[in-house]
Amino acid sequence: MPETRAVELRVHGVSGGQAEELLDVEPAVRVCGDPLAGFFRWRRRPDTETVPGLAREIFAWGKLTSGRSSRALWLLLLPFLLVNIAYWMRPARSSQAPSRGTAAAEHVYRAAARLLALSLTALLVVAAAGVGMDLVGWQCAGYGRRCAELRPLLGMLAAPGAPLAEPARALAAGALLPMAVIAVLWLVSRRSGPHTVPEALPEPAPRPEAPLSAPDFWRADAITARLRSAHIAVAVSAVAFLLAAPALHYDGASGRGLAAGLPIAGLLAATAVLGAAGAVVPGSTPASHRRADTACRLLRNTALALLAAALVYALWPRPGWTAQGALPWYSTVLNALLAVQCVLGALLSAAALVLHRRAGAPARVPLAGTAGPAAAVLGALLGGALSAAVVYQAAGWLGGCYYPGAQAGGCIVLQPAAAYSWLQLAFTLEAAIALVCAGAVLVLLRRRGRREAETAAAAYGRGVDAERTRGIARARAFGGVAEYLPPSLAALSLPVAALIGLVLFSVFTGHLTAVPGQGGGAAAPPQAVLTVLVAVGSFLGGGFLLALMLVGGSAYRDEPTRQAVGVLWDVGTFWPRLAHPLAPPSYGERAVPQLAARVTDMADRGTDVVLSGHSQGSVLAAATLWQVPPRVRESVVLITHGSPLSRLYARYFPAYFGPVALGDLRERASRWRNLWRCTDPIGGPVLASEDGQVCAVGYAEPLPDPRHYGVRPGEALYPPILGHSYYTRDEMYAESVRHARDLLAEGARGAGAPAVPAARSGARGSSEPERRSPREEGRRTAPLREPGLPAAVGPLVAPDAAHGGADVEQVDEGGDQRDEHEEPD
Repeated sequence: MPETRAVELRVHGVSGGQAEELLDVEPAVRVCGDPLAGFFRWRRRPDTETVPGLAREIFAWGKLTSGRSSRALWLLLLPFLLVNIAYWMRPARSSQAPSRGTAAAEHVYRAAARLLALSLTALLVVAAAGVGMDLVGWQCAGYGRRCAELRPLLGMLAAPGAPLAEPARALAAGALLPMAVIAVLWLVSRRSGPHTVPEALPEPAPRPEAPLSAPDFWRADAITARLRSAHIAVAVSAVAFLLAAPALHYDGASGRGLAAGLPIAGLLAATAVLGAAGAVVPGSTPASHRRADTACRLLRNTALALLAAALVYALWPRPGWTAQGALPWYSTVLNALLAVQCVLGALLSAAALVLHRRAGAPARVPLAGTAGPAAAVLGALLGGALSAAVVYQAAGWLGGCYYPGAQAGGCIVLQPAAAYSWLQLAFTLEAAIALVCAGAVLVLLRRRGRREAETAAAAYGRGVDAERTRGIARARAFGGVAEYLPPSLAALSLPVAALIGLVLFSVFTGHLTAVPGQGGGAAAPPQAVLTVLVAVGSFLGGGFLLALMLVGGSAYRDEPTRQAVGVLWDVGTFWPRLAHPLAPPSYGERAVPQLAARVTDMADRGTDVVLSGHSQGSVLAAATLWQVPPRVRESVVLITHGSPLSRLYARYFPAYFGPVALGDLRERASRWRNLWRCTDPIGGPVLASEDGQVCAVGYAEPLPDPRHYGVRPGEALYPPILGHSYYTRDEMYAESVRHARDLLAEGARGAGAPAVPAARSGARGSSEPERRSPREEGRRTAPLREPGLPAAVGPLVAPDAAHGGADVEQVDEGGDQRDEHEEPD
């Protein structure tokens, strides 16, 4: 066989690792034992090659999500992340041309997701204002000397005669906190690392059935900048209004100053509305994007100017003005914001249902297409719960009333807005449902494990009651845990409906309240239960905040912890920030163009590429093939292993990774092989459309796990059950790489065959049979078994004399390398 220049380019999954470790060039290699106690030898050159003569290259992208210490701050941005993901989870449109109703539903879905993201930014800023302006600048300062004695650090705001001991000055000082939050969010959102150069990137072949093949898909900087300006404009407008509202309230009672206050309040409201409109403008052309971006920047600058005007208006002398009770208009703003979120959540769900039905209600899409709205609702609920926890814990610490009986010791009562009490109730309900879901999943996994024991016993020829068989059965059962995600997601959304019902009942009847101390003397049983649940939510919220601070502090100081936390961002920050610009930045905008440029350059220089992606790396590999030019496909073979493309991405992102899109992806490589295991809870078979049918790509059967039932010679332990890890150690991976190398070499010999069309041309104008090159023949979806290809599972050997059972064909485990740092996701 003639030599061919080829490279095995691996793309690792989540958490990443050091380049030396990923490439398997560390000096020592484990040949026996396990990570706790093993036997090692010096690594030989053959240990660094999957197939002799095939160079190995690794694309290490883990530091994009866990490299800097500032990544620890991203924990606070989890609600933003969920809403941004929900934007991409819309149901797919049908294969036919979209009707006006479908197009309208898509616009409503995108607009509702962006507005919900905008409301989350406003909610976070309003919560910061609740601490700085309501609790510190208004309520605590209103207690005067008592507040200064209890918290000496606040003496400048509360002590009689202090320079800031006037309502307007104390409010202005308190407004520094929400403005600091806005500044931090703005700075963090802009620090997304070096940008790729568009002129240096290859030109893909876009197709409507593959949205990720659009040339500008990973160039969302302009839209993100426009959305960022809109979010800053609305956030600053909210702070400015809360600064001017108390003075306007006082002037309304006295009849003075309204001529100046009302125009400022009206302009702030108009700025917020126009900022929201700027966030949902579609912008179909670059010129329209530039105009919208200019308008949003103007609105941002206008909001800052109005903030200065509100400050001057609030600081205008008002003799006899004192701070009493809660901050005027604060509860109204908060209640309106939460009501808007409820309406947006309903709109998002309705649009998703319409899109799902118009697409023919595909069976594999969970929750009738409403998984995206459920994720958005969870993000909004988590954002509200975190806001409530921050405000309540701040009120308890500032006033000293954070334990029963504290009022007798001289604490001062600082009362947060009533809406935060209801959100603490939702936090309690969410925690209870999460525990119920976890218990239900454990019970279902145990039942499934008992059923899998019979399957495992039959596969290995062993007894059902053997401990080893039960361990394999448990692993196989856990491999299907993703099936319980849709009902769990639906259950976790129930507290929102319960909360809305309780609030409406309280508003219309006045019989229930979530505010502590307002339930009356001898409370009825429902009120007593409600009070207890709110109190539990307060402690749970405090504990959750403490856990976030501990984990965030550890992640800031310690890189291994930062890598562990980064797993969450590896999964969640793949998508561009087209819904929430203040969410953690997308690593896909950097990783995919880099990979596309590298693969294209190697192919153009005559180097064939075996593109191997594990777990999330398989998603990056797929996105890469959608971004390379058509001429590259003859030089690329795709191997995915432990891939979530169908199990997770096609189900929850059907518009971008559905069977039709994956069918298009199959046409963009010479061959596609997919390896998976029943014990893998993340990876699975990849289903792609072909000739109107959905077929499995590569091998439909799973790899055996473990390959050996009993203890191997020279070992004292059972072979481990690998699950989602170490696919590259399986003989089928090496065989797939070897076959890919041979296929590429055969394609090089048959280079004179007709080239593959760059894009689909629709119906053919001739009745002649289509001529295919050897590589084009290999591009078609593989059946369960193909002539000349390795079997999916491997033959069973004869019963071993020592144990009388059957093992799966032996695999050389001498090279026990951590060749792609495949830790369980």
